[in-house]
Amino acid sequence: MRIGEREAPDAGQRLAPGVTDAPAPRERQTPAGGDFTHAVDRAQQRRGEHPALHQQLAALASPAPSDPASFSPARSLDLLQHVVDSVLPRLEADAATLADATTILDEEIAWRQAWENRLHVPLASERATDGETPEERS
Repeated sequence: MRIGEREAPDAGQRLAPGVTDAPAPRERQTPAGGDFTHAVDRAQQRRGEHPALHQQLAALASPAPSDPASFSPARSLDLLQHVVDSVLPRLEADAATLADATTILDEEIAWRQAWENRLHVPLASERATDGETPEERS
């Protein structure tokens, strides 16, 4: 084999004076678990402890509610009333727009209060006018 102007030694040729065989490649001594295997195991373990980035982003986009009371009708009424009392007066909008927004939100509050009252008050058809229960009338 020729490299440039000089001959390159073949595997059977002498490489140095007095040496006829090429030295055997140095084998890497690794423990039974190996550094690489250990690193891979640790990476997989960490991946199991910490979800992937796309899973973390998805969790941020749709957080799980920690308190079911956050979705109660009373809470939504409080939030709507806060918007009417505190948020709308601070908006930079003309008076007509603010008046319309206040009217719409007041109507929504009234509808929600009426709905909440209907849930807690028995229907008029189920009330006994003469002292009978609905089961006794049938």
